[in-house]
Amino acid sequence: MLPAAEPAAVVTSEASVLAGALERARQRDFSGALRAIEAVAEPAARLRLQLALGTMLTEQDPASAARLALVLPEGPARDAVLERAARGWAQREPGAALQWALDLADSAALARRTVANELVRANARPTIDRLLALPVRAARDDVLVFAAAAWARSDADAAVGWLRELPEGELRSRVAPGIGFELAQSNPRRAITLAEMLPEGRDRWLLLTAIGQTWAAVDSRAALAWARQMPAGEARYAAFAGVDTGLGVPGARRMVNGPNTRGTGIRTRGGSVALGALTAVDTPEFLAWRATQPTGMSRDDAILEYVRQRGPAAAGGLGPWVNALPGGPTRDRAMEIFVDGLLVSSPREAADWLRQLPRSDRSDEWVERTAREWLSTNPAAAEMWLRDIPLPPERKASLLREAGR
Repeated sequence: MLPAAEPAAVVTSEASVLAGALERARQRDFSGALRAIEAVAEPAARLRLQLALGTMLTEQDPASAARLALVLPEGPARDAVLERAARGWAQREPGAALQWALDLADSAALARRTVANELVRANARPTIDRLLALPVRAARDDVLVFAAAAWARSDADAAVGWLRELPEGELRSRVAPGIGFELAQSNPRRAITLAEMLPEGRDRWLLLTAIGQTWAAVDSRAALAWARQMPAGEARYAAFAGVDTGLGVPGARRMVNGPNTRGTGIRTRGGSVALGALTAVDTPEFLAWRATQPTGMSRDDAILEYVRQRGPAAAGGLGPWVNALPGGPTRDRAMEIFVDGLLVSSPREAADWLRQLPRSDRSDEWVERTAREWLSTNPAAAEMWLRDIPLPPERKASLLREAGR
């Protein structure tokens, strides 16, 4: 007598899983929607489903999509869903989206920046005035910092004019670095004038560093001439540190041989620290950017937010910085955010970056996601790259089959 046959495994399609998860999400059962997706064994498939669910829900109900994002596991899908939902919500219900962002504790920086950017894009000055009319609290000031920076990107003249109208004080000191940092990207000489509006101290020298770095990248002679004419002191060192970075001078050399640094400490909000105490992470551009962000952001959160904001625009320069982060969860998360941003802007750049990583740092999941994105836009180049990069042969074959290769 033959033994009874084993029951066949039930295979559920991604489409049916997505349909079930979407139905639960529509009923506000966000945890149930997540459980339905987590039942899928393959990590790459779970990621696709999370992104697809967030996209579909955003089109129907961005407020619900924003709440869904907060139950997703920390990772690129959560960030992408939260950003899309916040943008969609701000477009449909600006008042409700703003209140949500103000009250949020988890992922607050990403949500507040996204809502602020969208509100400013739609109506800049009324958004700024609306924020100023709100009760003063840390969350309100955070959104105002993001909004002022977004305004400077789209209309620098108007943003600087508004800044000049603000009375001197803590609020002006908080929003000025953000406007100055954006201005430094396009008009270094005008950014210098704005830096002079800041009181002596950390925010001013960090803005001078940002000016030096961006200016050196487009006109090194002018940037060096400006730095050389500055009087000796912290401001001159800050300018030269930025110029050195723009010219590609190694950070270690800059820390040791920076001009007029003998016996000089850099003043921070926590007091004076020796130059030698700065780490490889504390590049002038990172420190300058961090000075423009809301106060209270932890170092780890600042690193992740920096990669989110600057990664798509500065992929070539940011990749080595991400690689140099000390090992641990923050570096792992920063690398995820970085590769996620590259996949949106340029799968080819993502592939180049992954090829340069040591095998121990390169996730097979990143390789597969990159292959899928690139195979859809440039299959010949992607196939050549995929054949050369270490990945189990069966996975390579599966990816090529999916792309019809």
